[in-house]
Amino acid sequence: MKRCGLLLAFVLLAGCGGTRSTQVGAEMILPPMAPQMKMQSQEAFFMAEHLNPERLPDYPEALLENGPEHATVCAEIVVDADGAVSWTAPLRAGPRCPADARPALAWFERAVDQTVRQWRFQPASICTFPAGVEKNYDCVGEGVVRKTVPLRLAFVFEFSRSERRGRFSRAAGR
Repeated sequence: MKRCGLLLAFVLLAGCGGTRSTQVGAEMILPPMAPQMKMQSQEAFFMAEHLNPERLPDYPEALLENGPEHATVCAEIVVDADGAVSWTAPLRAGPRCPADARPALAWFERAVDQTVRQWRFQPASICTFPAGVEKNYDCVGEGVVRKTVPLRLAFVFEFSRSERRGRFSRAAGR
């Protein structure tokens, strides 16, 4: 009986220890002061398609214990004509992005940089349709030329962590 009481106390205490959970979200935003491409009437622009959007940075492990509950960082990237990320840098402009470099965000910026360098895209392209070929959004037709182009993109990353305390309830384990 004494053993059962000790075991029950241990299980209850272990349940009260809590769990830690983290979440990261990413959203594409318009890069500040991004130049707009002027398309000719016989041209069509095709946006780069993110091929591995499920790959997101992790909440920095070094900050799991005492890091901020919420952190927002933005990054600017260049997707080259082959669909690889060829350049990335923290973005410090725009309504949702931190305006200045903050030491507390450096860990998050590094996590973003390491992750976005692994992203892959179907590259952006411009299709040129010759006279007599109807412009379409499949970029197909006699004499249609598709040229892949580099593209500047920006993303906002929202990091969050929460500490969940264990709760004992009658419904637990049912």
